[in-house]
Amino acid sequence: MGPFILQGQDMRGMRTDVRLNDRQVHSFDTGDMIFDPGVVIGEISKYNTLIPGDVVWLGTDDKPHNMKVGDVLEIEITGIGLLQNQVVAEAPER
Repeated sequence: MGPFILQGQDMRGMRTDVRLNDRQVHSFDTGDMIFDPGVVIGEISKYNTLIPGDVVWLGTDDKPHNMKVGDVLEIEITGIGLLQNQVVAEAPER
C-alpha cells in the first residue's frame, strides 16, 4: 500500500503492471478486472460494516509468484504511480 490513497479514480483506461525483480509477471487493464471493485465492496458490506479508512485488497488477475527475502516487487498503475517494496525477513519474536 502506498503513502496515500486516491479516491474517485475512473479505472477505465488504467493499466496495472506488476514486476518482480525487474521482470514483468502480471499486466492487465485495471478497468477489466474479473470482479468489479464496486460489486466486491457491495457484497462485503452485506456482512461487514465498512468505515472510512478500511482497505479492501482485490489482488491480481493471475497466479501469484513465490517471493524470497531480497526480492523487489513493483506495482505500477497508470495515472497513480509506482509502488516498490523489497521483501524482508520477519523479525524474530522477543
